Amino acid sequence: MKNRKKWIIIGAIAVVVIAVGAIGATRMNLSFGQNKKEAEEKQEVVRRGEFLVRVRESGNLRSFLEVDVRSNVEGEIVEIFVDEADPVKLGDPLLRIDEEQILEQRKQAEANRDARKAQLQQAELQIQITEKQQESSLAQARNSVAVAQATLDSFVATTQQRITEAETRVATTQIDLNRDRIGLKQAEIALAQAKLMLDRAETSVGSAKVTLETAEAEYNRNKELFDKKLVSQRTLEESRTQLAGARSQYDNAEKEVESQKETIKSQEENINVRTEAIQSSESTVELNKTNVETLKESEEARKKQLEAELENARTRLRQLEETTEEEKELTRHAKVGAEASLLQAESQLKSQQERFDWTTVRAPMSGTITRIIVEEGEIITSGRSAFSRGEAIMRIADLDQMIVRTQINQVEIGKIDEGQRAEITVDSYPGRVFLGRVSEISPSATPRGPQNQSSVITFEVDVEVIGSPPELLPGMSADVDIIVFEESDILQLPIPAVLSPKVFTVKAKVDPADLGQFQEGQELKIRNPIGKEFTGRVGQKTSEESRGNLEILLEGEQKGLRTGPTQISIVVSGQEVLRDIEAAVSSERQYFVMLDTGEASKNKDGKKGVKTHITIGQRNNTHFQITGGLKEGDRVFVPSMQELAKEQGNTEEEEN
Repeated sequence: MKNRKKWIIIGAIAVVVIAVGAIGATRMNLSFGQNKKEAEEKQEVVRRGEFLVRVRESGNLRSFLEVDVRSNVEGEIVEIFVDEADPVKLGDPLLRIDEEQILEQRKQAEANRDARKAQLQQAELQIQITEKQQESSLAQARNSVAVAQATLDSFVATTQQRITEAETRVATTQIDLNRDRIGLKQAEIALAQAKLMLDRAETSVGSAKVTLETAEAEYNRNKELFDKKLVSQRTLEESRTQLAGARSQYDNAEKEVESQKETIKSQEENINVRTEAIQSSESTVELNKTNVETLKESEEARKKQLEAELENARTRLRQLEETTEEEKELTRHAKVGAEASLLQAESQLKSQQERFDWTTVRAPMSGTITRIIVEEGEIITSGRSAFSRGEAIMRIADLDQMIVRTQINQVEIGKIDEGQRAEITVDSYPGRVFLGRVSEISPSATPRGPQNQSSVITFEVDVEVIGSPPELLPGMSADVDIIVFEESDILQLPIPAVLSPKVFTVKAKVDPADLGQFQEGQELKIRNPIGKEFTGRVGQKTSEESRGNLEILLEGEQKGLRTGPTQISIVVSGQEVLRDIEAAVSSERQYFVMLDTGEASKNKDGKKGVKTHITIGQRNNTHFQITGGLKEGDRVFVPSMQELAKEQGNTEEEEN
């Protein structure tokens, strides 16, 4: 930053000197009335060579690794082992702090640890006792459940057998009852048949009696007739035989009636017996059914009682299991609490041991003692305080890895990349250049300047000093040139030889078939939609048609030509060539040179050379990179101060 201000001041002084010299020369020409021919204008030659683009800033040297040593414990410093500029290695003792109070705290922590160990052992023993008691209780409860289950299962099996036997008796008596009912039906049928046979027998008795009476009458008549010798013996015998047969039929019929009467009496007695048996069987069936229902009810009540006893045993087992788990959990919690207390006690002991170890402050890295802030006998605070980091007691730096930390403006930060080469100079060694490279770029910006005011936005950049010479010490101010572009064979031209006015640029979309009639640098005119013409030159032709393939440049003030999309006509040599061409008009800075074409006369503007449009790439403090419009060996005229001032004035008028 210092160098930038220095160059700005030098440039301003140079401008003033040049202006004063020009005024003096003009006055001298006027006073002496010289009418001599204007001196030959200065020229520059387009050449190839090395081209560097630098970003320059200032910063301060510091070690890449630098640590402020702080104590982890508070206390009085009893001994310091090192001096400033002493080299140290990682872990080397730096100083010692009085450890008496910390030793006492460590003893207390050890006693607390031993007490917590005893509590843990007691908790583990309680877990063992509780587990044995619970195992015994659980075994008894499980046995009770098993016994209740076995009793219930046995009762269920026995009950089913008894109910089956009772239901079998009911079925047997029901079968007997049904058999008796069938026998009764059969007896009733037999009685009805006997009565029917009795009726038939009685009818047969009547018929036999009539036949008998007829036969007796016939016999008596034939006997009287036989006695009178009116009929033969044979007739009488036949009558006697018929009488005997009729009497026999009559006797048989009467016997059949008596037999049927006896049969009816027997069937009636059988019916009575069957009826009494049925009544007895019905009573037996009802009694057996009642016994079955009574048995079922009593067995169901007993089953419910046994099920209730089983459920009670299971409930007791579940309660015991639940309470057992809770009791186990309580004992485990007690053990966890004891373990936590032991862990806390061990942590406290470890912390006190660490504090004791920390009474000897050791080097956190290898390097050089660059600063000692404390003295023996001084009381220091701990760097582990909850309220502050504690005061630094020493500083160690690795002087073998030096960097320059600088701030790069946000305008330039896009050019910076890690690994870029850099050149470093320090005020302590004027004329010497130390090599470096960009090692780190901050990902966030750092505003510089007063708050609540517009500030400069910068990014912190670290430049590593290659080799880190021992004469470079932390805190030295340094200037850094970061080489953001470096090529060995670049076409270039000094900055003063280039004009950079703002011009109107027309990007026209021309049919590719018509593009061949235009040449770069060709003069032509464009005509806007209302017929006004503007003179310009062809800048360049491209095959890209998205924004226009023909570039036309219009210099100077172009009144009536507005920026933005429009339609134009292109005119060459007074003849209209193309109509209704889509175009986009913009105002932007373009670059020109006054090309020496070898002609002795001036151009129509009175300037030497031909004004030629060029394109540029990179730019450094002295030269432009030429990317188009010129070739190696071309000679260009360097504009005078008056021409540059006029060009600048025209540009400012266009901007206004």
